[in-house]
Amino acid sequence: MAIRALVTTCARPSLVDQLRDALSFSCGLLDMLDASTPSMVQIHATLDDVGNETDGISAVVGYVAYSSEWRRFNGRWIEVLHQLNLPCLHTAKYLNQFWLSDHEMKDEDICLILAPFIETVKATLLLGGAVPVCVITDYAAYDQLTEQERKYVRPPAENSFEIAVALSCRALRNPLHISDSISVQMDESVNAPMLYGRYEAMKRENPEFKVHLGALCFCDDQKHPPIQGADMLANVLLKSFRRFEKGQEQPRVIRELTNNGKILFRRYHLDNLRRLAQMRIQRGERMEIPSQES
Repeated sequence: MAIRALVTTCARPSLVDQLRDALSFSCGLLDMLDASTPSMVQIHATLDDVGNETDGISAVVGYVAYSSEWRRFNGRWIEVLHQLNLPCLHTAKYLNQFWLSDHEMKDEDICLILAPFIETVKATLLLGGAVPVCVITDYAAYDQLTEQERKYVRPPAENSFEIAVALSCRALRNPLHISDSISVQMDESVNAPMLYGRYEAMKRENPEFKVHLGALCFCDDQKHPPIQGADMLANVLLKSFRRFEKGQEQPRVIRELTNNGKILFRRYHLDNLRRLAQMRIQRGERMEIPSQES
């Protein structure tokens, strides 16, 4: 199977300047988020929301890591973009640029094409203890909830967001090494106003988020490398999430990007949505968040 070879060329000065500006922007954003609470925020969750009613699912996918790991990631990611003469990585568009002799993109092809970016994630985020996160909610399942149950469970895009944020808050908690405060970075999308509304409600209605959720910001993926990393994970994971939820062996590309399948994964089909609603009804709390073991 032939894959069109990449030809690495020297980037134009304007592109070099653009990449340097992007790196400065990303590091500056981390500094801004670190200063957003009285005690320095040291954990950052970078997430991408994907899927819609047409797809049948709404998912929030990304990585949770210490800010020091994100800084290392930023520098190496920018170097890879520079070497490949790319302004940014949009995984779906990038993969579609490659010509395959049999017109079928296999797992090994994806691993080969994305190899420099996969190695960046492994050598910076995963090596530093980053935790991948994925939450998926079914639209059809939500539509089957009763009116009473819907009072306690948000629509798919909102449910996936709030559960992903909850998992992120708990992912790296270690009283010996780090504070419990976290900042969340999301890709810009049409859902931004709604997600910010959920962030405000979560801090207002849930004691855990009042203490641990430090900041939320929306970033342009073309200027913010961590969002490009979250997009890459989302793209490859959503292609095979049904295998993942059934416990089947995952493609190599997903194992590479999740430290051999070590991922905080939640799938909300009808049974799980109803269990979530009943838990909240019984406890009388609409913002009750399930534990990591749920």
